[in-house]
Amino acid sequence: MLERINQISRILWDLTKFLALFVAVSILTSMLFGPDIPFFGGILENIKGVIDSLGSEGLGLIIAIIIILSVWNSRSS
Repeated sequence: MLERINQISRILWDLTKFLALFVAVSILTSMLFGPDIPFFGGILENIKGVIDSLGSEGLGLIIAIIIILSVWNSRSS
């Protein structure tokens, strides 16, 4: 049972790493080629909306990113 939980945990962790890489590539592509490219074009506007919804300064997002990065770095070690 514990091995099955560990296997599911590894799969979810790998999926999370893949999605983080996908978001990073989407942001980079949108910044390089502008908002008119298919599929990647609106990512910057969507991220801006998320930041604005978390607060005028985006403080909530910054704290969330710090927490996520600390968890990510502890799991990578």
